[in-house]
Amino acid sequence: MASSSDSSAISAGRPRPSPELMKTLWAGKAALRTRRAALPLPEKVRLLLELQRLVLPLIARQRPLRSWEQPWDIEP
Repeated sequence: MASSSDSSAISAGRPRPSPELMKTLWAGKAALRTRRAALPLPEKVRLLLELQRLVLPLIARQRPLRSWEQPWDIEP
């Protein structure tokens, strides 16, 4: 595991993002959150299940899934 001094040494070689880029990224993130918050509940559940279907195989490749991580066989 890298220590905090190792992390700062690694990031020291990369330039920091410009304030304009950060402002644009934060604005995009806020807009996405606003759009997602306005979605109806069935659409939010559908998105959640879609994300689970994408992530769980990646986790399962690294370790066995825990009982509470097993996906439900449901369709919204």
